[in-house]
Amino acid sequence: MNTAVAQRKRVNFMINTKLLEDLAGMVPAGERSDFVNEALEEKIVNWGRRKALELMNESIKKEKKFHTTEEILKVLHADRRY
Repeated sequence: MNTAVAQRKRVNFMINTKLLEDLAGMVPAGERSDFVNEALEEKIVNWGRRKALELMNESIKKEKKFHTTEEILKVLHADRRY
């Protein structure tokens, strides 16, 4: 994701105090928004892939459906940007 041109919005949410301390200690002040954006994007993509694989597994168990290699790779590569 090109964070230099991406539209941004300020948000307000709570995070664990220890996590905030680690972030402040490891990531320079001017780079924290980019770091958090990249971390959230990675987590969201991985979560989506995991959910898609869970749905495929359910269809295999319940419906005895078999998925092609192409279908499996499509799920694994969904939203891949890197």
